[in-house]
Amino acid sequence: MKKLILSFTILTLFACKTEQRMPENFDYGSIENGVYANDYFQMHFPFDDSWDVQSQDEVENIQDLGQDIITDENIKRAIKASEINTANLFVAYVYEFGSTMDYNPSLMIVAENIKMFPQVKRGRDYLIEAQKILNGTSLNYSYDMILEPKVINGKSFDVMNATGSYLGNQFKQKYMSTVTDGFCLSIIISYDTDNQRELLEKALEQMTFNTAKSKKKN
Repeated sequence: MKKLILSFTILTLFACKTEQRMPENFDYGSIENGVYANDYFQMHFPFDDSWDVQSQDEVENIQDLGQDIITDENIKRAIKASEINTANLFVAYVYEFGSTMDYNPSLMIVAENIKMFPQVKRGRDYLIEAQKILNGTSLNYSYDMILEPKVINGKSFDVMNATGSYLGNQFKQKYMSTVTDGFCLSIIISYDTDNQRELLEKALEQMTFNTAKSKKKN
């Protein structure tokens, strides 16, 4: 499954309608000593430093490789236009990207600017729209929207499970989204087996959020 690119998680839902630049105080975050930190979202995520964390250039290359998975030309254009609205904050594979594993589980954190779209009031609204994007790929998705939000150390995320297949291989994903500070913040895990899912979910237990406003936003 070498060409299965993360989850097709560039959720670029509104890119074809308008362009919104990131706020001046937006923070893409930084990694130091095995911890991803982001001041804008007041998020800290300690992760296994053996994971293969992708640089921004590497993420862009992966996205380019995956263009042939998208079958809808309008969605292709929307994804390209969305680069100004969407920030890939953290992308990591459990094993080295391009390894010979049958499936390389991954975790991604992405934020999309939705200030111009007040109808998106919570993560569930965003995930419903995400299905339209995913349906424009050749990955044969099916979905299960979870009624109970997932709370990660005090932060509530709406959840959608997805199952897809590519070149005869099935894979699974969990999309977790929340609306905060004019953005939809999403965490997406991609996996093949229950053991892989449990590994990624256990890693998420280390993620923390400070719900108080940061000094940068005051």
